[in-house]
Amino acid sequence: MTAGNTAAIQQQIEPPSTASPSAPADAPSAEQWDFEQLSGCPVCGSADASTVVARKVRGFPLEFSRCGNCSLIYQNPRLTRESLSSYFSSNLFIQDPKGDNLDELLGYSDYFDWDRSYKKTAQLRLARLARFKPPPGELLEIGTATGSFLNAARSSGFRVRGLDLSASFAEIARKSHALDIDVDYIEEAPLPESHYDVVCNFGGIACWRDPMRALANIRRCLKSDGVFVLNHFDVDSLPGKILRDRHFEYNHGSLVIYSKKTMERCLNQSGFDVVYSQNERQYASLGRIAGYLKQARTLQLLRALGLGNAIIPIIVPGTIFAICRKSAS
Repeated sequence: MTAGNTAAIQQQIEPPSTASPSAPADAPSAEQWDFEQLSGCPVCGSADASTVVARKVRGFPLEFSRCGNCSLIYQNPRLTRESLSSYFSSNLFIQDPKGDNLDELLGYSDYFDWDRSYKKTAQLRLARLARFKPPPGELLEIGTATGSFLNAARSSGFRVRGLDLSASFAEIARKSHALDIDVDYIEEAPLPESHYDVVCNFGGIACWRDPMRALANIRRCLKSDGVFVLNHFDVDSLPGKILRDRHFEYNHGSLVIYSKKTMERCLNQSGFDVVYSQNERQYASLGRIAGYLKQARTLQLLRALGLGNAIIPIIVPGTIFAICRKSAS
């Protein structure tokens, strides 16, 4: 069940002065955001909720509520359907010109810097995936961004396709890796029924407007023995409890903040069983780690020492990596 929405807030934002040289020259900038007020939880529909985060970021509301019925944390008010698409396609989302102010970010400080480590992380994810569904096969990634993972999956033997809400990222992935990328909402995308062996989503499940509808679409497009692979921030983890509302995941693109329990509940209700779950393993630069943890002084020190771009393997205690299969019933 999904709560009804009503547009409630309209505000202006100045676009960044220049686009990244790596982004398409005509990539749109965010000039206006519309916000909508939810009447209830986007998963269970309950109107019973308590506020857990309430602040403004550069004049824009950033507020999250905890559902009194199912404990889900969700952003309310949030960007409207049209504004969300514009936001993810904007230069500001990909490279926020105020990226050094870690508590005032409206996008990534520099997604292309993060992408260097994603290319190495792709091999770790493919190795875990191969234990449950080795190539060849049909693979769909939701939230492809620059296409780093999808390109690695294709090289490993999968036949791949991507889906992203960002028109800018889709164009970058097409030009960089000659990938087939569709631009659409996962809730609405006309995915072929019983077609994919693997559907992947890394980090983007927090950005879905209607999680249950999206999961139903994913289940429908998977083959009977297919797997759904995802990762997500666990708000009940130690980093979540230490950083609380300063955690990077509390941003305008995250519409839902999951715990391990609320995520498993959503998956089970959608007809999925979690068959593998562990803390995420990935590569990350020291600068990215400091930025993610909102440690501005540490980030400045790393840059001064020339260590900000050093990439290391890490275990991420605040992020869950899971592989799911369709439930038997």
